Amino acid sequence: MRPSEHSAPNVGAVPGPRPLRRDARHNREVVLAAARRMFAVHGADCSFEDIARDAGVGVGTVYRRFPDRRTLIEAVLVERVADVDAAVSRALALEDPWAAARLFIGAVARMQLEDRGLRELLHEDGFVSAGLAMLRRRIAPAAEDFAARLRHEGARPDLTGDDVLVLIRMLGSLPPEAGAAVPDTGFERYLGLVLDGVRRRSAAEGSAELTDSGQE
Repeated sequence: MRPSEHSAPNVGAVPGPRPLRRDARHNREVVLAAARRMFAVHGADCSFEDIARDAGVGVGTVYRRFPDRRTLIEAVLVERVADVDAAVSRALALEDPWAAARLFIGAVARMQLEDRGLRELLHEDGFVSAGLAMLRRRIAPAAEDFAARLRHEGARPDLTGDDVLVLIRMLGSLPPEAGAAVPDTGFERYLGLVLDGVRRRSAAEGSAELTDSGQE
């Protein structure tokens, strides 16, 4: 038989990962949801034992699905990337640039404010993570885009994407008592104050404010 009449054995092929069984997939989802809750409250250093207890499974199940902490953190961060993508999409669907920026800044800041683990990871320069890098790659260009849109709609001409990132970090680091001080509005009030601060003011408005403050 000539070589062309039959195919050579595919000895170099590497089989792909087998899909998880239904019960294994369920356990993974349960553990991941518990990890996300525990990270949000206690930070990314919470123990696998605590995660297993919250998930209602044995700690061995956690290790079977996520053999080490980095693997688990990466899985949680991938979900956070999806959250950011959804926030950006909702914001871009709004015609009013100020409303869009408010939605984007507010959504990303709230993610950090309500998730201690995410806040710690984003602010920790020494932690290297593919998921974290992906998250930053989603947030930074969006911040630059919204800054540009605001500059065209009456914001300060020197407003940059980096400024927007700083504002998000500020809002995402509000202490709990900040919301308690104004229980009816809380976070939204501070978000409004931040956005008012980036609006361009005329020279006349600035002079009037200085005059008023000097008369008090």
